Amino acid sequence: MLKNIGYALIIIAIIPVFFSFFNERKSFFNIKSIIKDHFKMFKNCKSQYWVFYGSPFLLSVGLAFIYDAQDNFYDNLSVIISIILSMLFAVLAILTNYNYSVESNDENQKRSTIPDKVHKVVDETTNSIIFETVLCVFLLIYGMIVVIIRDVMPVNVIVNKTLTGISCFLFTVLLLDLLIVVKRMTKIIKYKMNEGDQDQ
Repeated sequence: MLKNIGYALIIIAIIPVFFSFFNERKSFFNIKSIIKDHFKMFKNCKSQYWVFYGSPFLLSVGLAFIYDAQDNFYDNLSVIISIILSMLFAVLAILTNYNYSVESNDENQKRSTIPDKVHKVVDETTNSIIFETVLCVFLLIYGMIVVIIRDVMPVNVIVNKTLTGISCFLFTVLLLDLLIVVKRMTKIIKYKMNEGDQDQ
């Protein structure tokens, strides 16, 4: 009886949160917009979809065939994700601390502007960090739910392999997209270093 009430409360709690995530009119949860902005990076090079999402899918299916994730897997995963999440917030703090504007050389119109290329890189980096943060939070919640489900009810082999495949896919996507953040941050740091050399 208590378990049935618990399941009902869980479903009632998840439904409004789920619909809020994909409602673009809401300013608090807008995952749909975050995903759209993230995928815009690949619009000029659609082959990268395979690298960042096709390959992780095949890898996760292969891993699910040969490995059944247990509770310690999700415990270790949550520790790694927590570290990555802290790193992402640190990078975001560095990103927002920079001043990207440059002074106009026009004597008649002295104004500060941000170069288009720099603006694009900063925008893509910010979108990638937000997308990564969403993945981290989702994986933490997902891992917690999977561990609880495995503890309260028997899970057959097929279901467990499916859960393993989902977690491996999301974690692989998280790691690969982390390379995008690193690459974009490298460009920004080089830009700021070159800017410093010009000032001297």
